[in-house]
Amino acid sequence: MTCDQCGLCCLHYHGTYWARTSDLLRWHDEGRKDILQYVAVSGPDGSRTTAIMLPRTELEKIEHVSAWTDPESGREILPCPFLRKVSTNRYLCSIHATKSQTCRRFVHEDWEMFIAYRERFFSP
Repeated sequence: MTCDQCGLCCLHYHGTYWARTSDLLRWHDEGRKDILQYVAVSGPDGSRTTAIMLPRTELEKIEHVSAWTDPESGREILPCPFLRKVSTNRYLCSIHATKSQTCRRFVHEDWEMFIAYRERFFSP
């Protein structure tokens, strides 16, 4: 499959996990507080917080991230907060260089059907 930056995978794919432990640890090591602030977690005492507040040893205990959340309200954000619209039908990932493994490995089960859907509903 060749990505043509239509954004459909980020706009409409709501998979099970957006990020995994390895992503959280990488973002911690890279100092990516801008990403970690969108990861809601339960702190060691059971309170809700963001991953930005946890030390690496606590991030190691998180298995996956099932949703991006607004750092202010704690509500789930859809679509991904890192998706940027750059023109009418073109989108870019603002964290492409360090995006999650889930996003890196995305392959739609039926790419032909995905393309047909895009052409039917999103073509100019």
